[in-house]
Amino acid sequence: MTANTMSRLLRQAFPGHNPLAAFGDRAEGAVLVLAGVVALLAVPVTAAIGSDVYATHESRVAVEQRTRSHVDAVLVEDAPSMDGAASSEALIETTDAIATWRMPDGVERKGVVRAPYGAEAGTTLRIWVDPGGEPTEPPMTNQGALFNAIFSALVLWGLVAGAMAALFGLVRFVHMRIRLRWWQLEWELTAPDWTGR
Repeated sequence: MTANTMSRLLRQAFPGHNPLAAFGDRAEGAVLVLAGVVALLAVPVTAAIGSDVYATHESRVAVEQRTRSHVDAVLVEDAPSMDGAASSEALIETTDAIATWRMPDGVERKGVVRAPYGAEAGTTLRIWVDPGGEPTEPPMTNQGALFNAIFSALVLWGLVAGAMAALFGLVRFVHMRIRLRWWQLEWELTAPDWTGR
């Protein structure tokens, strides 16, 4: 932001004793100050919410890291080839295929896993399984929990700041419409004296 832009914003926020500043200008300034204050106050609030999100995800990390296991799954059939995939499916690099795997306690399981297109029967894949032996997503990591917390805080702050910017824009738009209407009315009153009509 340049010095001129900052100076203009400060003059707009604090019209002071400017004799040309109307009530609408002062209202715009007040809303601009309010928007700035709310956006600043939202920083610690959204940071606290992000911290809560991290604490919640941290407990999820502990549970998932403890209960999910990494096992080797062996395909019992060829995975479908990319040729038979629809255009929307081709954007995803894996497809469903039947495989068997052995649980940490030695029990053998069979089911559907995600495999690369065209993988042949006998291919070994590393998969994550839940306590019931069903394939599942990898457990959340501390880095993932931190990313989610920061992302949540930034999105929330962005919503607050965006709402304040929209409020200021609305007030400015309404003020400009009213000002233009007043100018038009004043011109209609003075035009006959200027134009002789």
